[in-house]
Amino acid sequence: MARRRKLEKEKGYEFKIPEFDEKAFIRKEKRNTKVVFISFCFAFFIAGVSLFLWSGMSVSYRWPLILMFGIFMSPFLRYFMIKLNIDVSDFGKKEWAGTFFTYFLTWLMVFTILVNPPFYDDAPPHVELALLPCVQEPGGSIIIAACIVDNAGIREINLTIIEPGGGVIYPSYLKKGNVYIWNYSNPLNLIGDFKVKLTVEDVNNHVTKLERIFSYSKDAIKLIYPRNGTKVDSATPIRFYIDKNVSDKFLPICIVNNETINLTRSGNFYETSPIYEGWIPNSNVSIRVILKVRHCFNQCLNNTVVDSSFYTFSTENDPSIGSEEGPKAEVELPKPKRFTLIPGFDFLLLAVAIVIAMMMRKMYDRD
Repeated sequence: MARRRKLEKEKGYEFKIPEFDEKAFIRKEKRNTKVVFISFCFAFFIAGVSLFLWSGMSVSYRWPLILMFGIFMSPFLRYFMIKLNIDVSDFGKKEWAGTFFTYFLTWLMVFTILVNPPFYDDAPPHVELALLPCVQEPGGSIIIAACIVDNAGIREINLTIIEPGGGVIYPSYLKKGNVYIWNYSNPLNLIGDFKVKLTVEDVNNHVTKLERIFSYSKDAIKLIYPRNGTKVDSATPIRFYIDKNVSDKFLPICIVNNETINLTRSGNFYETSPIYEGWIPNSNVSIRVILKVRHCFNQCLNNTVVDSSFYTFSTENDPSIGSEEGPKAEVELPKPKRFTLIPGFDFLLLAVAIVIAMMMRKMYDRD
């Protein structure tokens, strides 16, 4: 009986659609639009104030301080709306969180734009200078390369080479993207230290100056053991001294009868052996040592240090001479670096992406 009465009650129940208050809905939407607009305006204003503070701060700590300032100012947005008689009495934590988030991302995006050209530029050109090699044998050339990046644009680049005797050289450069390349061949075969001075000025008169030293030496590569012209067999180690200042990384090889053999590190020296392919028993064998050097920006530059001396050895009638494959290279030369964005724009791209995602989500929620 109780079940029947319950069913009869359910059959008699009538669902009523709640009345739609169009005026309240329109009023709420207008209020929300004003809140978004005021958030944007407030973000623009704080970004302008932040730029003023930014210009007077030290480079070492201004980013953290400005980020703290932007976050600290977000609560004032609420009082700003109350002063403008915007009814936010029904705003809960979710609504305020969304409003503050919109303000912060807008502030970050606008501020990042303002601290970069064409609005602002207080940073000198970023210059990375490389010498290939730092120590060269007579007859070889020096490649001087600089990767130069500036937000506003480069006005002038000057490179000076001061020779050991006091002579001054002003070489011209070859430009490949943001890499500038000079080549010095030392036509007089001078020995000693050479000073390089590079000055880069951007369109806003910010200047970067760098100085480096390279040298020419007959002992950049030198035979240590055995003496040149010595008779050798398959077990004789042939050792060379190589100046460690040639480059941070270099690949040492020797050429024997057109065969390339990698030198291996042995204490403070580099060595090879007549046991490797290219050597011929019972013969006079000439060898020459070459160092491969490389420096990479977003593109790589290569050069070599070629020993200015030839070495000749007389080999024994030893069947083991030239019987083994040469060793593998112990050094891996540098590879191209990934080109990075100018500092600041990575934050900008992230902020723009998040703002677009939020706008698309709001549009989806409304649909």
